[in-house]
Amino acid sequence: MANNLRLAQKGAYISIVMYIILSIIKYIVGTSYHSSALRADSLNNLTDIFVSVAVLVGLKISIKPADKNHPYGHMKTENITTLIVSFIIMFVGIQVISSNIPILFTGEYGQPSTLTIWVSFISGIVMLLVYKFNDSLSKKTKSTSLKSASKDNLSDALVSIGTGIGLIFTQIGFPIVDIVLAVILGVIIVFTGFSIFKESIFTLSDGFHEKDLNNYSEDISKIPGVIDVPSIKGRYHGNSVFLDVTIVVDKKLSLDEAHDICDLVEKELQKSGVYSSYVHPEPNL
Repeated sequence: MANNLRLAQKGAYISIVMYIILSIIKYIVGTSYHSSALRADSLNNLTDIFVSVAVLVGLKISIKPADKNHPYGHMKTENITTLIVSFIIMFVGIQVISSNIPILFTGEYGQPSTLTIWVSFISGIVMLLVYKFNDSLSKKTKSTSLKSASKDNLSDALVSIGTGIGLIFTQIGFPIVDIVLAVILGVIIVFTGFSIFKESIFTLSDGFHEKDLNNYSEDISKIPGVIDVPSIKGRYHGNSVFLDVTIVVDKKLSLDEAHDICDLVEKELQKSGVYSSYVHPEPNL
């Protein structure tokens, strides 16, 4: 578990470095060559730095072992940090929107340089490579936070490529496209922040996806000796899954035999990526 978390940190570090470099380049080029869209994209990358740092901090604290005050460990720290970051992201998005909408009505459009187009496309290609790396790493480590970060990498790659395509129109007599793109990017930033907020609240309130519970229940019911699974509850702690399961076994079984089946269920769940499970047996009537 700790090794996976440390490995997942590697992906977070790479994301942070790439986002810092791209954010600085985009902001300088966007400001120097009059592209509101490229500046907005740089702020989009800035919010991604916040997300990556939150993931990194959460992963570092999650490695800490359980203690008497935290019997389930410190893994929910990852969810708390991303919740805080979601508010920062939404604030940045609102700022981008509010600073560009008035320009749509005043008509004070800039004329972006062709350099802004190249920067957008190159940025998109770089983020596609980062996405592939983090996506592969998330599957290896089973880190949900890194999986979310990789999806964000892909989204940023597509946004940068889309920005580059849009900026082409500014070169053929449609400078308003630059401002429209900036507003759209602002909306995307707000939506990203809200999505992170919603998922963080869901996890912190002990929400659990019903589809996942059904899948676990089906797997358990196939284990020899399990007659039924009348109750199964789950909760997330960071990227770890905790399950409380009640199974029905043959009433003729001895206590030791019933517990052997429970041990088998726990081992099978562990193979499926469940961090910890409590299995309670009940006799069939």
